[in-house]
Amino acid sequence: MPSLTQRERECVDRFYALLEKRLGERLLEVRMFGPELDLLVVTRDEPSSTEQEELIDETYPISLECGRQISPHFFSERKLKMPDDEGTRDFLRRVSADAVVDWPARPASSARASLK
Repeated sequence: MPSLTQRERECVDRFYALLEKRLGERLLEVRMFGPELDLLVVTRDEPSSTEQEELIDETYPISLECGRQISPHFFSERKLKMPDDEGTRDFLRRVSADAVVDWPARPASSARASLK
């Protein structure tokens, strides 16, 4: 998980608040991975492509403010557990090496996430 400055943490938390507002109870968790601000957004059901595009568009002004691009990747619980294709399975294998649950906040000792 990348080391975040205070401003970056505030920006990511603002995006999480936006996810909570837009997705409500469908939002299950967000896992941060990679050297940048890559986010695996896990939901009960797949958000529509329009909904995903709108949420991605919301990252641009936040990213400009914090100086790093926030890159959300949306996965339903089902798709996370049963990926549809080899490309998705490969992506999840690569992500699992360093993905950490960042929302909801977890104590550091239990923050490592498994993508199995």
